[in-house]
Parts: sequence; C-alpha cells; structure tokens
Amino acid sequence: METGVPEPAERRGDAPAARAAGVATEPAAPAGHPGWTASLLAERPAPDLRGDLSRFGVGLGLASLYGLALGARQGGVSFAHHAAGVPAALVAVACLGVPALTIVLTLFDATLDAPRALSATARAAAATGLVLGGLAPAAALFVVTSASDFTAALMGMLGLAVGGVIGVIVLLRDLRAALQRDGGLLLLAGHGAALLGFAGFAVALALRVWWGTLPILKEGVL
Repeated sequence: METGVPEPAERRGDAPAARAAGVATEPAAPAGHPGWTASLLAERPAPDLRGDLSRFGVGLGLASLYGLALGARQGGVSFAHHAAGVPAALVAVACLGVPALTIVLTLFDATLDAPRALSATARAAAATGLVLGGLAPAAALFVVTSASDFTAALMGMLGLAVGGVIGVIVLLRDLRAALQRDGGLLLLAGHGAALLGFAGFAVALALRVWWGTLPILKEGVL
C-alpha cells in the first residue's frame, strides 16, 4: 500500500461524520414567498408613497365589491350607487379625519409626519377592504333573500360595522406605534384622548357617508 495517501472517509469509518458535515454545509432552502394577503397587510419599515397609494387603491376596490353585493337587492343603477358609496367612507376618513388628527397631535408635541400617516391610512384601508371583500358573497346572499328591507339593511350595516371597526383599530395601532418610535408619547393622556376622539369622529363620518350614499340603508329604516 502506498504511504502518504489519505484513505477515503468511508474506509476510516468516518462516513457518518462526513455525511453530517455535508448536510451542515448544504445551503438552506429558500423561504416561500408570502401570500398576497400577507403582502397587502405587511408592516413596512419605512413609508413608500407608491406602495401606500397602491395599497389604498386595492382597499377601495375590495370595499366596492361589498357595495356591489348590497346593490344586488335592487339591481340596475343601485349597483353603481352602492359600489361607489361603500369606499366613499374610506376616502372621507382618509381625506378629512387623518389630516385633522395629525394637526391635533401636533398640539401635544407629537412628531407624526405625513408619509407615516399615509402609510397607516393605507394599511387600515386595505384591512377594511379585505374584510368587506370577504363578506361580500354572504352579504349578497342575505340582501337578496331577506324578506324585509329592514333585515337586509341590518345585515348590510353589520358587515360595514365589522370592516370599519377593524380598519379603525389597525389605523390607531399603527399611529400609536409611529408615535412611540418617535418618542412622541410623553403626553400619553393627551395623545390617547386625541386618538379616541379620532376614532369616534371616523365612525360618525363613515356612518354619515354610508347613510347618504347607500339606498339600502334608507329603505330599511323608512
């Protein structure tokens, strides 16, 4: 036998160690891509204007699906009225409520800039749209098969309430997190009061918009 030539690992009885070393050096399998829903609701480390506007638009589109479901009770032009009316509340809260909240927070020395407010608003709109879009098939079934207008309006309003509450919760949580990152919670009581006041204002504004634009609600009460 020739000397100086190392024997294979298998001959020396080191096969288990060699295999273990081989396994340890193999590259890890790439992680799977997150789903569309997870990507839509994912928290972003920094505001992204283009991405936030896209996410806000997707939320509006999903919310309009719920409006189409409500319009199925009357059909015709009612489809357009409800499809525009449901997301109109999200636009009203984003354009009127969030800027007002940002101004109020500055009175409490809160450093909440516009990009972060937009990012939180877009994520909240996406959450609301996902809930309403998911409830759209059930809402269509209920409003079409309900014997009375009141029952149809009640079921439609229930879905709107669920989606709206979830959106407000997501928005307030993201705004509070942004304030904490910037050290803006030194006046915690004042900031909390401002956020709670905004929540009440957002709910009242959304209800006012829905009452004025959704015929199914008026017909269910009148």
